[in-house]
Amino acid sequence: MIKISRHTRSKRFGVLFFINLVLFAFVFVLMLAGKRFPQELSAGKPEPKPLQTTPYLPKQQEQVPMQTKLPQTIQPEYAPLQTAPSHTIQPEPTPFQTIQLEPTPLQNILLKPTQIPSEPSQAVQQTDRQSSPALCAKEGELNELKLMLVEYIGQQQGKYGLYYINLVTKEEFGINDRDEYIAASTTKLPMNMMLYCEIKAGRIDPDEVLTYSEEDFEPGTGVIQESDFGTLYTVREAARLSIAHSDNCAMNMIIRILGIDNIRHYMQEIGGTIYYGDSHRSCPYDLAMYAAELYRFYEESPDIAEILIEDLQNTAWNDRINKYLPKETKVSHKIGNYPKVYNDVGIVFASEPYAIAIMSENVEQAMAFEVIATISKMIYDYVE
Repeated sequence: MIKISRHTRSKRFGVLFFINLVLFAFVFVLMLAGKRFPQELSAGKPEPKPLQTTPYLPKQQEQVPMQTKLPQTIQPEYAPLQTAPSHTIQPEPTPFQTIQLEPTPLQNILLKPTQIPSEPSQAVQQTDRQSSPALCAKEGELNELKLMLVEYIGQQQGKYGLYYINLVTKEEFGINDRDEYIAASTTKLPMNMMLYCEIKAGRIDPDEVLTYSEEDFEPGTGVIQESDFGTLYTVREAARLSIAHSDNCAMNMIIRILGIDNIRHYMQEIGGTIYYGDSHRSCPYDLAMYAAELYRFYEESPDIAEILIEDLQNTAWNDRINKYLPKETKVSHKIGNYPKVYNDVGIVFASEPYAIAIMSENVEQAMAFEVIATISKMIYDYVE
């Protein structure tokens, strides 16, 4: 057994103590370092945050209030140009609206001279009518009449259209009135109106002699077609036959001296809306306008227009507008016939004269005559 000296043991003990001290110091340092390391990690987290949030900065910039507010600031600038009456912009232009309203007294002042030439009594009568209970009752009756007519026409086979104008009160209404129908001989009314206007102006002599030729021939209604070519007729006689007998040949003779283009222009000039072309079409509204113009012409030049008015009262056809009217009621009218088409237009000289035009298509003759006569009677009863 080896003996270790006391000096050696103390030396070894010092070495071990030193080593333990170093290890303890090392561990202590590690513990201190361990406590600081999480703190440094936690303290360092904000530093990398910008790296994580920077990719989202563009998205935040797309949604920032500056970009969402930008359209709101632009809309009011362009809104007046796009939608002037916009409700969101009304408060701003109110000063301009009030400025526009300021000239209205001047407009009223300017209108006063135009009212001076008219008779004051007429204006007073119109005001009295507008405020009269009788007028309100009349309007109610008119609406009731329209409803009755719509119901009645809807029950019929085929198609019907009509237009009515009170030539005194100027009230008017229509049913299917702007639809196109074959005019047939109803256009002989405005053609003769133009003829008598030319006679009034002195450009055509009613005693001028016309020669019936082959180019004037047209089969259908009338008596001249039975005459020999070369037969002579005065302008006045040809006009009478074109109305009283709806003579096609006589009408063609008058068209020859008037000119078809001039006739078409005249028809539009006096209120026609449908061009009278080769399809020979018109509408109830246009025919009623022609009748109303005839009444105006009659009031203006009774000595000339009365001839046409009387011819229209003495036609060979009394089976439509005037069929159910009182015998003493004068009716100046012109019929039109075509297969499945039966029309009538004219002036009814009731207590308040009125113009009426009724047209049809795809109808049977007997039923069409009855329907037109019934419609005419319903309107007459309303007026009277």
